Amino acid sequence: MKRTRIAILVFALAGGAALVIWWLLRATARPARVPPATPPVPAEIPPDSAESISRLRREIEQLRQGGKSRVVYRVGSGEELDHYRRWVDAQLHLATRGAGSETPAPTGFRLLQLDNAVSLLAEEQDQKRGAGVVVLRRGAAQPWVIEVPHSFFDEGTLEIGLNAFAWSQARALLVNTVHRYRSRNSDAPDEADSDEDGAAASDVAHAEASFFLTTHAACVDGAGDVGVVQLHGFSDASAPGADLVLSAAGSNADPTPVERALERALGIRVAVYPTEIKKLGGTKNQQARYSIARARPFLHVEMSRSLRKRLNNDPDQLRRFVTALLGSDG
Repeated sequence: MKRTRIAILVFALAGGAALVIWWLLRATARPARVPPATPPVPAEIPPDSAESISRLRREIEQLRQGGKSRVVYRVGSGEELDHYRRWVDAQLHLATRGAGSETPAPTGFRLLQLDNAVSLLAEEQDQKRGAGVVVLRRGAAQPWVIEVPHSFFDEGTLEIGLNAFAWSQARALLVNTVHRYRSRNSDAPDEADSDEDGAAASDVAHAEASFFLTTHAACVDGAGDVGVVQLHGFSDASAPGADLVLSAAGSNADPTPVERALERALGIRVAVYPTEIKKLGGTKNQQARYSIARARPFLHVEMSRSLRKRLNNDPDQLRRFVTALLGSDG
């Protein structure tokens, strides 16, 4: 009888230990999710930024009109791109050093002063060819170039880029002005997850020649020690385990601090290419390739449709996003 009691006690203790071990293993097996317990304080909004963003938005929207179905996309000849590069170089010199040569705008382009600090390099309204638009900040500026190469296709990236440029006081903002598939003269499915698709000449992120790429090169070469952040979007179904994908695209940028800052600020799931995800890495991106050749950092940022919608609908979340993205020394 005594032996029976001892056996029952031993069995009960063993069962209890097994349950404890099972619980511990189950708890540690759950994927860790970084809580937004101590999110970074959003950057203070510069004075009059709302008015500046509103005016900039109006000007860019006018330049994008017809970009989805009416404007005929034209790359530009080598001579046109060279002339355009000299003009952008001169304006960058003026923006960064306060002086520059009097280089006239190329045929079909114009310079618009939005205020004492911001100027816009754009096409003439009656000579649109999908060259894109460049926004430059003169004088003091943070060393960032913000790029939005698919403002039609990746819905919501334009508004995020506008606010990032204004709130961070970045040096430059580049925006495309025709749909990425406009040169095909046919509509493409929205967000078809064609990160590696370079078949359209009007896809300025992948085309080997464009006014957009020419401007990128001018900024990397002449805007000082700048880093480039390029904004993109993907459908939720394309990477269901991530809200955002970060990639250095082969450049010397370090996505890890940015990953941590974004997770703390917003509590989102960030995946870094290629260690945590094998797609959406921007490996065929032409701006990335130029940055690599110049040993400059380039950060390719892919946001899910849900995240873009969330950021566009919540100004506080958007400010936290900008602060984490551009203030984390990536």
